[in-house]
Amino acid sequence: MRLIKQTVLTFTALLLISVHAYAADIKIGVIDQQLALFGTNYAAKEFEELQNSDEFKEVQEEAQAKVSEAQKLQEKGQKDGPTMSDEEKQEMGLKLQSLSQDIKFLNEKLNQFVAQQRQLILQAQGEKYRLVVTELIRAKGVTLLLYGGQESQVGYHDQGYDITQDVIDAMNEKED
Repeated sequence: MRLIKQTVLTFTALLLISVHAYAADIKIGVIDQQLALFGTNYAAKEFEELQNSDEFKEVQEEAQAKVSEAQKLQEKGQKDGPTMSDEEKQEMGLKLQSLSQDIKFLNEKLNQFVAQQRQLILQAQGEKYRLVVTELIRAKGVTLLLYGGQESQVGYHDQGYDITQDVIDAMNEKED
């Protein structure tokens, strides 16, 4: 048991020493790909156009109307509930359930619009993004690029390593 501990400690020490020796040659960069791709002026313009489209507005307004109707129905149920018959309560419950399903469907439709827009932006900007990231990595001498953001495995990083805003700025410059 003691020999195993000693072997593990020795191996760990050697690993740390070798990592430390090579660490001087490593320059780390961190990027939030989602923010870099969808934080550009181009993406903002595209999302604004989506939100101003008649189809998107129509679905959004319908969803808001259903939410408003459901809230009024709930308020009525709270106010009149004690005096309502079982039949009225059941009818109200069914109406609320139907409104809830409608709201869910409409929200999914809105999410699909956004997902489609994101896909179009990715298709339009993907190659430019790859070129900009490659240029920045070379210019900054980055030897290890980590992916930050919501889906990242990076628990914490110093903002000095983050190149996301540099990518956004470079993509915006290339757009002009």
